[in-house]
Amino acid sequence: MNLFTRQAAFIMILLAVPLGAWTFVFKPRNADIAAARVDIDIKLAQLDDLHAIEAINADLEQTLSELDSALEDLRARIPDAAAIENVLRQIAEMATENQLVVRSFKRERAVPGAHYTEMPLATVIEGRFEGIHQFLHDLESMPRITRILNMTIEKPLRRTRSDSELPRDHVKAQMTISIYADPSKGGDV
Repeated sequence: MNLFTRQAAFIMILLAVPLGAWTFVFKPRNADIAAARVDIDIKLAQLDDLHAIEAINADLEQTLSELDSALEDLRARIPDAAAIENVLRQIAEMATENQLVVRSFKRERAVPGAHYTEMPLATVIEGRFEGIHQFLHDLESMPRITRILNMTIEKPLRRTRSDSELPRDHVKAQMTISIYADPSKGGDV
């Protein structure tokens, strides 16, 4: 073998070693590193999503606790069926305090709801207009949930001599007062 051939073979071997190392070692290793970086980026994105979900869960837990306390406050405003008599007594006392005459309290058929029962009470009261206004204000200020339906206010007809002695602002109010009760707390509705 002559010297030129040896040198050419030696140079070829010297060039083949780095090319072979790049082809068989470094190129697959770089592909593995790139794949690992993609996996790391995916895991980091999932971790960020998980942190966002945890923040939402913390907010939901706080919102849920606020809603639970609001529900408890609402349930405290709805009496049980046994306490309805006390509510009726309070309404009658409010009418008396405002110098009104309760002509009738007539219980109507209870209307069941999903978590409550609505108990309508047909009511007729008479007295001075200011007293009726104050009565309605007091009724609104009660800690119990009530609703007034079908209210009419009219001046009573003066048919007898005693009626002519009524004050000028004497009126008659007819209304249906709905009281809400919780049937699950017991009592007869």
